[in-house]
Amino acid sequence: MSILSPVLGENTRAAFRASLADGSLKAAVLPVGATEQHNEHLAMHHDCRSVETIALRACRELFPAVVMCPTVAVGVSGHWMDHPGTLSLSPGTFTSVVFDVLDSLRSAGLYKVLIVNGHGGNRRPLLESLNDFNSRPGMHVECCSYWEAYPQDFIRVHVESGECPGHAAEFETSFALAEFPENVHFTAGPYPEAEIKIRDPRRAADDRRFFANARLATAEKGRLYVGEAVKYIVSRLHSLLQD
Repeated sequence: MSILSPVLGENTRAAFRASLADGSLKAAVLPVGATEQHNEHLAMHHDCRSVETIALRACRELFPAVVMCPTVAVGVSGHWMDHPGTLSLSPGTFTSVVFDVLDSLRSAGLYKVLIVNGHGGNRRPLLESLNDFNSRPGMHVECCSYWEAYPQDFIRVHVESGECPGHAAEFETSFALAEFPENVHFTAGPYPEAEIKIRDPRRAADDRRFFANARLATAEKGRLYVGEAVKYIVSRLHSLLQD
């Protein structure tokens, strides 16, 4: 008996138990994102929506061998706290949450896990903790950020601004236009200089540039970016399953 759905939470305990027992379920994907500011025009759950979109499509391609865990929806976003609405965990708390999810999978008998990251602030804590994640007997945990799918040649040709992923700029806005356009809220107004108080001058300059570069976004670009990311995650999962 295989799992009923590639989404872990949509399965019954009976189906999950049986799929582990007969060996048809072999690995899990754990998406990790953030709930944080995405400039003036993108919804703050963009990182969660984007990484979950990619992870779920990859799991569907490998169904029933792979199941997708619930997305860790709050990440390491302390650098964005100038913007009200941003939520953040400390790096230690974030990696502890991830570790506990991995330990839950291990206790069930699922030892192969690919962590798919959708937020830049999570990357370093995850990589620094990878040895710890693999410290439990039998565990085989790998980690990647989905934008690792794009080599420099691809970016030169397909990202006009040259910035990938950027933050709510051309790349991420294109993704949203392709997959969840209801999350894109462009207005005709200029950058609201008087309303935005960013203490770090470099981040302030980036914020203005990303606001401008978001206008380069198109749904057509977004569909290309999504397709390449899904292929990359599928290839990572194939390698994980074969090890």
